[in-house]
Parts: sequence; C-alpha cells; structure tokens
Amino acid sequence: MLTITFAPKSATKVTARAYLVADDLTLPVTDKYLSAALKTANFKGKKGESLTLVHPSGDPAIVILAGIGKADGVNGNVLEEAGGNIFAAGLVTKAAQLEIHAGLPKGAKKIDAATAAAHLACGASLRSYRFDKYRTKEKAEDKPKLKAISITGVDAAKAKKAYAPLAAIADSINFARDLVSEPANVLYPATLAAEARKLSKVGVKVEVLGEAEMKKLGMGSLLGVGQGSVRESQLVVMQYYGGKKGGKPVALVGKGVTFDTGGISIKPAQGMEEMKWDMGGSAAVIGTMRALAARGAKVNVVGVVGLVENMPDGNAQRPGDVVTS
Repeated sequence: MLTITFAPKSATKVTARAYLVADDLTLPVTDKYLSAALKTANFKGKKGESLTLVHPSGDPAIVILAGIGKADGVNGNVLEEAGGNIFAAGLVTKAAQLEIHAGLPKGAKKIDAATAAAHLACGASLRSYRFDKYRTKEKAEDKPKLKAISITGVDAAKAKKAYAPLAAIADSINFARDLVSEPANVLYPATLAAEARKLSKVGVKVEVLGEAEMKKLGMGSLLGVGQGSVRESQLVVMQYYGGKKGGKPVALVGKGVTFDTGGISIKPAQGMEEMKWDMGGSAAVIGTMRALAARGAKVNVVGVVGLVENMPDGNAQRPGDVVTS
C-alpha cells in the first residue's frame, strides 16, 4: 500500500525527486544540470509527458520531470494525470521513496498549492493500484519498490485536509476495481452483497433481499436469469442521504451478473473468462455509493444492484419461457 505524506520543505537527502514543468520548460528550481538536459532532451512539457534523468550530484540521484502543458490550463485533472505519471516513472527507477515538489509555474492561477498537492496525491494513489492477491510465484525483485511518496512545498495541514475527500474517492475506485478483478468462484451474488454491506461503515444504509423476498415482490425477470445457478440471487438497495432533508434522491442502478455463460443460449468458449466482468455496473454503483458517503457529499442517492449468476443448468431459463414481473 502506498503511503502519502505532505511537508513544507524537501528532505535533506532523497533518492528520487519529481518536478512539474509547463510547456515553457521553466523549472521550479535553479539547476544548471537540469536546464542543460532540457535543451537537448526531446521533452516539451506537454500533458502526459515525463522525463527521467540521473543527476550528476547524486542528491537526488534521480530526477523526474512531469509535463503539465500550458500553465494557465493547469487544473485538478491535469495534476492527477501528472501524479500518476510521476508514480509510474518512479516505479521504473526502483526507488523505494519519491519526493514530489508541488511548485507550480507562475501562470497556474486556477488552483492553490494545497489543492494541487492533493490532486497529485490522488493521481499517484490511483496509479499505484495493483490486484496481486493471487500471485504466488512473483519474484521479490519484480514487486514494486516504491512504497512512499512525500509531496513537498506545501502547508501540510491544508494539503492533508484537501486530500481527504479525494482519498475517499481514490479508495472507493480501488474498492470497485477489486470487486471487478475477483474471479467468479470468489465473487458471486451472496459475496458481492456482503461486500456491499460493508458500506454501512461509512454511513450507507444497506438492505439485501434474497430469492424468497424477491419472489413475493413478483421480480420474475431478475429471478429468471439466476434460476439455473446454485448461487442464490440477491438484490441490494443502498441509501445515502447527505443532502436536503426530504429531497428527491438520484437513483443509480447497476447490472450485477457475476458470471454470464449465456445460460441455455451458451456463449462461445473463446473469451468466456471475460464474462466475470458482467457485474461491472454493480461495482461502479457500489463504489460510487461508497465514495459519496465517505467524503460526505451533500446529495441524496439510492443505489440498486441486481446480483445474479447465469448458468446452463437443467433448471435454467429457456428461450421462449413466459416470465412475469
């Protein structure tokens, strides 16, 4: 897990340091080696660009320059992309720690330093995501070395406060990524519903209906899809009210077919393993509900996900069956 901290000053000794560079190639520090390198390198300071250099002084040993485009166009999205690119470049260097200098060019007036640092941190956090829980043979030297990032040149307290809601979003995105990445023998309707129940910890009211309850409500369409599976279908209703009391909520509905063989109308074998991703819509809704509640969004939202597994059993729904709903 990546550790992110904020500090007003740079560390006295650091292995790798990153700087933000606009398309005018103005450096936030005075450094003759970096200036000379920019004159010869094919680096234009454009959004998405990065350049890794070995510094002759050895302090730091490695310098990463991240392009942010035109200074007056710098915003949160640009900085999140830069934060992700810096983290990716840092991985290649094999450095265990990386310092990002949050100094912005003079023309970047749309965003303050603390907010800029928060977006850099968010981008790095999102880029650091890995789903490696089932990798049993990965060599130690192949595992990521970069475990900590310090973002400097900012008021640490202000930056930490600005980062809190963005961290909630990043954590929720990574939570949804985990759900989508799990194999279907681990993540099926009941276990996905159990993951959704965890949202109660951040203030979401979660209700789960089983097959008996859905049958009483006449939900034949949903039940028909899952009737060929030994896994019981589930319906999850998530409610978060952070907005105006009595205000109408926004409704989010997510598809949650945890594995879709096609049932009797079975899909081709080629690419069948990809059918575990047919629950991506439900993961997006669950992740969104988590993000809204965790950052205290001023909005009323109801999220509903229907969770089924579609299998070719003798009890599976047949083409032409009459389904009531």
